[in-house]
Amino acid sequence: MKTLSDSSSEKIPAAPERILALFKEQQDAIVRHTDRLFLWLMSFQWVTSLALTFWISPRTWDGTESRVHLHVIAALLLGGLITSAPVFLAWKYPGKRLTRQTIAVGQMLMSSLLIHLTGGRIETHFHIFGSLAILAFYRDWKVLVSASAITIADHFLRGIFWPESVYGVLSSTVGRSFEHASWVAFEVAFLLVSVRKSRVEMQTAAERQANLEALKAGIEATVAERTADLTREIAERRQTEAKLREREAQLAQAQQVARLGSWEWDIVPNVVTWSEEARRLYGQSPEDFGSTMEKCLERVHPDDLERVNKVMSEAFRTGNSFVCEHRTLLSDGTERIIQGRGEIFKNEVGQTVKMIGTVQDVTDARRAEDALRRSEEQLRQSQKMEAVGRLAGGVAHDFNNLLTVISGYCGMSLQKMTANHPLRKNAEEIQRAAERASALTHQLLAFSRKQVLQPRVLDVNESVRGMEKMLRRLIGEDIELKTIPDSELGFVKADPGQLEQVILNLAVNARDAMPRGGKLTITTQNVTLDHGTRFRNRALENGDYVLLAISDTGVGMTEEVKSHLFEPFFTTKGVGKGTGLGLATSFGIISQSGGDIHVRSAANAGTTFEIYLPRVEGKPAERPQSDSTFLPQGRESVLVVEDDPTVREFTASVLRECGYQVQEAANAVEALPVIVAHPDFDLVVTDVIMPQMNGKQLYEQLKAQAIDTRVLFISGYTDDALLDLGVLDDRLSFLEKPFSPPKLAQKVRDILDAGMAVVG
Repeated sequence: MKTLSDSSSEKIPAAPERILALFKEQQDAIVRHTDRLFLWLMSFQWVTSLALTFWISPRTWDGTESRVHLHVIAALLLGGLITSAPVFLAWKYPGKRLTRQTIAVGQMLMSSLLIHLTGGRIETHFHIFGSLAILAFYRDWKVLVSASAITIADHFLRGIFWPESVYGVLSSTVGRSFEHASWVAFEVAFLLVSVRKSRVEMQTAAERQANLEALKAGIEATVAERTADLTREIAERRQTEAKLREREAQLAQAQQVARLGSWEWDIVPNVVTWSEEARRLYGQSPEDFGSTMEKCLERVHPDDLERVNKVMSEAFRTGNSFVCEHRTLLSDGTERIIQGRGEIFKNEVGQTVKMIGTVQDVTDARRAEDALRRSEEQLRQSQKMEAVGRLAGGVAHDFNNLLTVISGYCGMSLQKMTANHPLRKNAEEIQRAAERASALTHQLLAFSRKQVLQPRVLDVNESVRGMEKMLRRLIGEDIELKTIPDSELGFVKADPGQLEQVILNLAVNARDAMPRGGKLTITTQNVTLDHGTRFRNRALENGDYVLLAISDTGVGMTEEVKSHLFEPFFTTKGVGKGTGLGLATSFGIISQSGGDIHVRSAANAGTTFEIYLPRVEGKPAERPQSDSTFLPQGRESVLVVEDDPTVREFTASVLRECGYQVQEAANAVEALPVIVAHPDFDLVVTDVIMPQMNGKQLYEQLKAQAIDTRVLFISGYTDDALLDLGVLDDRLSFLEKPFSPPKLAQKVRDILDAGMAVVG
């Protein structure tokens, strides 16, 4: 490609046609300009001729009379005639050949008229030369020839016939005319030379202009070509830059999606540069771009800083790449987990000069891993509890049957013993052992969430007040008990006995955590959760809750202890001092009631158990009366259906003692034809779980045959089995084993008095 300087240095010949055109344009411009000049000049001359006429001889005398001299008339008429045609053509048709030839003739005639008006004064003859000089402006030899011919002819003829109008004398010779003509010819000759030279200069100027135009056109073509090249190069560069920006944007977007940033550390000047995503991950501001490594490390969590420095120092020492996870603190206090990777780069002499690496936010991944570990732990915990629950459920039925018989007959014996009976103490000890065995069964079922709860609307403040005296005796005099109830506390729905068991378990744990005394505080208050709050393995929904908080000033617990706190059989107490079921039982009871427990504790900083129970509408019902030795009496007919003979015999004995007409059946298959044959039974007391036909199936058979008799279900099985059978319906009556004689007698009396019957 030619450069601009190379192209401009070459001589580009101009086309002859362009030279001729430029010459004609220049000549035409000169002619038009001269035409306009003569338009004003000739008009001025005419006016001037009139002034001269009036000034020299405006009037003449003829005898005693004076009249206007003929000169004035000649100047007015003849001068106007000579001037009008050239002025009109110069105004209307400038640039035409006829116009300039007419101007030449008119101008020379006007000069002759001025000579005539001045009486042939020699000075006015110079007007001829001036006119010829001005006519030379046309640069047209034909104009000069026409003008000189008119002048010579005028002087020759007037010199002969009217010499005073030319030379100011009355007579003149022909020679004088030739003399004047010679002077005109002489001037014209010089003017023709000048015109020729001027036209040559015009030709030269046209050639130069044409050459300049050709050169300019060449330069413009070269510039246009170069501009096109530059435009193309700029477009290509912009396209490349746009692609680069697009790729950078894609990279930045990919980094943002992957939460992966890049960084580079120039070690010698100690300058660290970040990608946008890396800067965002560390919470750096834009002005931190190009900061030092020391400033960058300020974002690392203080507890992880030493480890990060150690990893980087080791990479410097060995030249190996490194991977390091650490926490970072953002300006708003947010803590994130960052995984950093780096490579070492050395120069030709082996000096470490640069470190390039990436940083990735792995917070969500690590949290997901932690959540997975927690889920696995919870799964193992659930499996463990399920195994124990299955064991407890399997044992519960037979164990509760045994306890029903033991505690029942013991209770009946105590009713018949006097206070000083020699065997009364033994019977009381048997009764207490049976109660402890029953409580242990309830604990096993509670932590496995398989016990049968009897929830009702209750006031937690009332439950705490009812236990306050007992708790003071339980925790001892060296521990201060303080209750802070919320006077506007809402109500919850829970089993009151089980809730008291939870409070009791937590109070006992608090007492054991304060061997040297301390303070136990029980607080209640209304709370509202406006977002999902995760405690152990449950997420409480948004809504209103009642908070029961039990706090102590004891030794507290470590994170390790807290992680196993609600596991069954886990205890930090010595051998024989704890079953490990207290907190597991409490957690099971609260979970079954729709709530959760949150624990806040640290070593040597005390412990707080926060129990959240959903708030409900309604008012608490009156508390049922506790068992007494009184056995309500009756005379109705009752059929006892029980596959365990000892339980059946005990149940029938209690009811017979109360005055009822009692018949017995070993199972439902045996009982059904008895009931069909005698459908007038007032009440059927039936076990739930029996071989061949269970109690619920017997109930359904009675409904199908429209036998209208009341039914009381009894069972020592867990709630899972009972729920599957549907005997925990609120419309049906149920009595849980083990039960005492007064509880059985009272339950039977309540059903008969209330008129509860088979629901059709």
